[in-house]
Amino acid sequence: MHRIRCIAWDFDGVLNRNVVNGRFVWQDHLEAFGIDRRAFEEFMFADGFWPIMRGEEDLLHRLQRFYDHVGRRSDPQELLDYWFETDARPCPEMLALMERAAAAGLRQVIATNNEHRRSSYIEREMGFAARVERLFSSGRMGVAKPDPAYFRAIEAELALAPEQILFVDDYAENVAAAAACGWQVHHFPEDGHRELAERLAAIL
Repeated sequence: MHRIRCIAWDFDGVLNRNVVNGRFVWQDHLEAFGIDRRAFEEFMFADGFWPIMRGEEDLLHRLQRFYDHVGRRSDPQELLDYWFETDARPCPEMLALMERAAAAGLRQVIATNNEHRRSSYIEREMGFAARVERLFSSGRMGVAKPDPAYFRAIEAELALAPEQILFVDDYAENVAAAAACGWQVHHFPEDGHRELAERLAAIL
């Protein structure tokens, strides 16, 4: 086993426990915000959200187009603020693991499929810029997991061999893609911090 020098954490579903039973929790409260959830999901995610995730389209622009589509006259920035604030649910157990990793001298980065607005929110408002060396987001990179180019770009920026990076993610296809690139990997199930802690015990 090669020595791990850096942990690349996925964000949503791993460091941020905003996914319950496969759903993002903020979406369950759209009706209370005055928005029909089905109409919202059909408009926003019909293309898999990939143009936004890869930085090809601005999220706020699509929200404005949705508002125009349903005849809503309020400012879409209000919905975006609600979205980001409701979605901010950092996992205390994972934060503790990050602190242990830092104390052990391991480099840490976030490797996430997120567009640029939320990436900045994660760094600034949620404070993760102070916890990791860098946040690698698909919206800034122009490429998203599970594309191998995503992982190659990160290892090049870190100047590390792939086998020196441990990738932790809750999506099996992302884990498989990282493993195919030679990264060490850990598939993180919902509420899987105990299993991860056991995996990391040998290096922390």
